[in-house]
Amino acid sequence: MSVPPNSNAPADPGEDEFAGIRSSRARHPALALGAAALALFIIAHVRADISYSLSSSEPLDLGNARALLAAPDAIEHGANRLVRISGTPDRESALELDTKGSWVFTQFFRILGTGNRLFVHRRENPLPAFKAERDVFEGRLIRFRDLSFEAAIRGYSASHVSATHFFAPDELSRALGAVAPGAALALRDLAGDTVTLGPSDLLAVDLARPDQVRIGFPRDKFRDEAAARAEIGKRGGVVISSSESAAPAPGGRPTTPVGLGGGSNAGAVERVVLVVRFPAERQDAALHEIGDLDPKVEIRDARQTFKVRLADLAAGADGALVIKTPEAAGAPARLPLASIPAIRTLASVQIPDDAWLLIENDRPRDHFHTVIFGAVLAMFAFVNLINFVASVRGGARRGRSPQGPPQGSPQRSPQ
Repeated sequence: MSVPPNSNAPADPGEDEFAGIRSSRARHPALALGAAALALFIIAHVRADISYSLSSSEPLDLGNARALLAAPDAIEHGANRLVRISGTPDRESALELDTKGSWVFTQFFRILGTGNRLFVHRRENPLPAFKAERDVFEGRLIRFRDLSFEAAIRGYSASHVSATHFFAPDELSRALGAVAPGAALALRDLAGDTVTLGPSDLLAVDLARPDQVRIGFPRDKFRDEAAARAEIGKRGGVVISSSESAAPAPGGRPTTPVGLGGGSNAGAVERVVLVVRFPAERQDAALHEIGDLDPKVEIRDARQTFKVRLADLAAGADGALVIKTPEAAGAPARLPLASIPAIRTLASVQIPDDAWLLIENDRPRDHFHTVIFGAVLAMFAFVNLINFVASVRGGARRGRSPQGPPQGSPQRSPQ
């Protein structure tokens, strides 16, 4: 006799009462593996900051920058460390950086004598007086190629930033005599940096005029050129030429760029400048008298500047620079080396592949948060790797289990 469906007969003890409940879908093992991989990738990306935060807080003194960069691989042991380096900054070609939307300005400049291989990012604003008075820089030293924005800085520097390079006249003459006419020239400037000059690069050659003097009369006392000329005439001088000079820009820097000249002066005219010649026996006494007229009177050696291209220069056999086309430069054909106080040019600042950057006032304790961040990510990756391994092993066990009900379990006959 069959048992009615609604009877209260006890359930079969071999039957699982939860067999009909569907289990929730487990997370795919690939998701756990992907989360762990992402966490490990982020840790690898900030590993330099983690290493720097755990390094010594005492700065490693690397000495003078010029000597440091001259020795092969001497700077390598300071990589990603807090270091102290001394050197002369190139303030002429320095950049002032600002973050968009803020009024916080920082400085970026190169160190002279390092071949453009060492730059400093000075972040403090305003800068303490004791740091402004000494050329010693303390901060984190990193390779330039490790910067995320290195391509932008290199491109901007090569196209918009230029520096003035001064050369010794005898060095230029020897270099010109050692190369073929019209060839490029690699020349070391007075700061120790090597500059490559092409045939069309422009050079400014200063020629001293020992028999002439350049005198600047302040405008607040000498209102016009006639008054200044009158003082020269009283002392037996002869005016060779006259011009005007502009007031310095804020901060004491001239508004005219230091280099080949040119550009516009934004400041008001403050001096009448006369190039004069005195009789040799009267020159010293006349200059003393003119200097006593006003403390702002400026007396300098007279120089004449000629702008010529490298291809138009040649080395003379008698210790002179020869200008091949003097009519184009408005200069004499031969310039004695002894009468040349300076030769200079403007060249773009190229950042080489092996350049370094010192981030001033960046200390290990400033990056301690990356250690905590890395530890959290490492725990997250570890947990996900454990879940991945457990999921893979659980799937393998389910794959090996037999299909159907276990052996020895009671079978219910069909109704």
